[in-house]
Amino acid sequence: MRHRVPQSPSVRSARVERETGVVERPGPERVLDFLAVPTLRVEEGTARVLFANAAARALPFLLEASGQSTLLDREGTPLFPGQHPVERAARGEPLEGVPFRWETPEGHRTFVVHARLDRSCSPGVVTMTFQEVTQWSRAEEDLLRALGSRDTFLSVASHELKTPITVLQLVLERLQRGARREASFSGSHLAERLEPALRQVRRLGVLVQNLLDVSRARNNRFVLVCERFELGGLMRELCERFSEQARQVGSELTMEDCPRMEVHWDRLRVEQAVSNLITNAIKYGAGGLISIRLEQKDRQVFLRVEDRGIGVPEGDRERIFHPFERAASGHRTESLGLGLYIVREIARAHGGTVELAGRDGGGSCFTLCLPLEVAGMPNG
Repeated sequence: MRHRVPQSPSVRSARVERETGVVERPGPERVLDFLAVPTLRVEEGTARVLFANAAARALPFLLEASGQSTLLDREGTPLFPGQHPVERAARGEPLEGVPFRWETPEGHRTFVVHARLDRSCSPGVVTMTFQEVTQWSRAEEDLLRALGSRDTFLSVASHELKTPITVLQLVLERLQRGARREASFSGSHLAERLEPALRQVRRLGVLVQNLLDVSRARNNRFVLVCERFELGGLMRELCERFSEQARQVGSELTMEDCPRMEVHWDRLRVEQAVSNLITNAIKYGAGGLISIRLEQKDRQVFLRVEDRGIGVPEGDRERIFHPFERAASGHRTESLGLGLYIVREIARAHGGTVELAGRDGGGSCFTLCLPLEVAGMPNG
């Protein structure tokens, strides 16, 4: 508010009444005008505002007619006519710490209202205070979201860890029964029986590594061990490694020809990041073509993994890079939602970025952009 030259109570009262329709009273109310907490005094029954201090006059919804401002309850439901806090207090309803929201173009603001009815005069007068608690309310919302993410994580993690352990138990029990029936196992027979167990052990190893990586990333302990290597060779190796997994879901994994490209990166971390992108494409690629492309421009390397699958809505393209979020919420649940978060943290550790864009015709295109040369701890 602009600074005003002090005026006499009568002149000031007349001006406020003319500008706002609010009648000010002398005496203790002048003290209330200096309070930082928005304060009203309203007439019982009529809800006519008798006094509004400076803080209250700065809040339009307190002095406007009901319905002009958007007010919501704590759950976000619009208040119906007659539910305005001033109207409720004028009817004699007890309001002690009742929360509500005021929607503004900049977002919602949350207030808690207290009302005290004084019937020593007739008609009675209700004194109301409106304490803003927007920051606390948002902190509470953030906490509830975090608790929800925690519960989701615990549920999915329990499922993810239980599945390989169950398979391991079945394999070992089968081997135990076989050993009791037969005097000896041939080497090939034993190797065949152990292969499923080894697959599950590797799966558990990946799960544990992902959890460790998240812990390191959140504590800024992602240390790079950089070395010089030829990127195209690594990409061809990964393409060959995941080709069979892609074929099992009806997809074809291809890599476009690329020039020889020497980079100075943490090879193991980049391999992990690209593996996560390929695995994600296989999971959500809907059995379509998956392609890998490399491009170098202005000492920046662009590595793209494209699929023709279900795609990701534009509004979710930032969310899926957060921990415990999945590319298609509700579509699948056999994932901790850590893969893309780890990709982003590896990119950041290299001074780069990872971005997601939709493809014409459907699907997703993930682009990992890293500088050609990255400083880091020497290898060896």
